[in-house]
Amino acid sequence: SDYKMSKPNAELLEAHSVESASTPIPDHTTPIVKENNDATTTTVVAGDYKGIRAPIDCPTNVSMMRVQLSKDSSWTHSIPSSHETAIIYLRKGSIQIGSQRIPPHYTVYLTSQGEELSIQSLEGEADILLLSGEPLREPIASQGSMVMNTQPEIQQAYLDYQLGKMGRPWSEKLSDEEWQQHVKNNP
Repeated sequence: SDYKMSKPNAELLEAHSVESASTPIPDHTTPIVKENNDATTTTVVAGDYKGIRAPIDCPTNVSMMRVQLSKDSSWTHSIPSSHETAIIYLRKGSIQIGSQRIPPHYTVYLTSQGEELSIQSLEGEADILLLSGEPLREPIASQGSMVMNTQPEIQQAYLDYQLGKMGRPWSEKLSDEEWQQHVKNNP
């Protein structure tokens, strides 16, 4: 897409508890939605959950959510019909979707059938990552860790990487302030 060569943007988001879709959401925050007597917690990093929209500006129509479920709790979500790709990564615990039991550390590719996604936690707490989005409908060329539209774009991406144009590595021990300064110094 036109955005793949855009200047990258990175920002730290602070958690912001949200009661309903009418609750204002400040910039540079991520909405945290607690439901079912705090049995479920949904962190809306991008996209929309029950009318609560993350303030992050994404160039394409995507959703990214972290969902934490306590033992024997359930969570539902209506994935937009335009999102033809949807996956769940189960970080912790086990869940059930329909009749399928999903163990920890599995990735689930969802079909576009049905109106609503319903998840039940099993045997303790569960922690999932839900990613969904509209297809870009563009040609795909890939090589190693690079994905672009054409082979010449792949070659240019590798050159840009070698020249440090995709950022520089940093220590995982940096504080938030040090990390922000590193990103500013190495765009």
